[in-house]
Amino acid sequence: MSETKDLIADGERRKRVGMALAASNNIDRVTLGRLTLLASLLRSDTGSATIDDATGADDLRNQFADGGRWRGTVTKSVIADGFATIEGVTQSVRPSRHRGYVAVLRLADRAGAVDYLRTFAEAVAWITNEKTPPAATDGALDQSLAPTTTKEQTNGTA
Repeated sequence: MSETKDLIADGERRKRVGMALAASNNIDRVTLGRLTLLASLLRSDTGSATIDDATGADDLRNQFADGGRWRGTVTKSVIADGFATIEGVTQSVRPSRHRGYVAVLRLADRAGAVDYLRTFAEAVAWITNEKTPPAATDGALDQSLAPTTTKEQTNGTA
């Protein structure tokens, strides 16, 4: 039994090292992935999304030249930062993933996610000296994505 636990622990350690190396070589992709995953979570009617939802339709059809191993870091970092929790798993729609499992995330901190995207957009706008939020936020700062008020909240019952 102990040997099995040791093997599992070694596999997990190797996975973490591999993901960290892949992410460190793709910082721009990880950052953009975080932004688009948060935008997907904010746009979702159910408050749930996967990394596949944060990927453009053309990218879903194509295989990443580097294998896309950095994409796991996107999901894990959004969870680690408290923006989302794992709701379950589903099979990927990416042909290159051969229907492998991906985590289904549930938005846990809507206000925090909106604030993160707004701060990012303001920083990019300041750096580039622009007056409007950059395209990198993928429209996630649209008014339609601001926290909503339900009927119960306006009636004082929530």
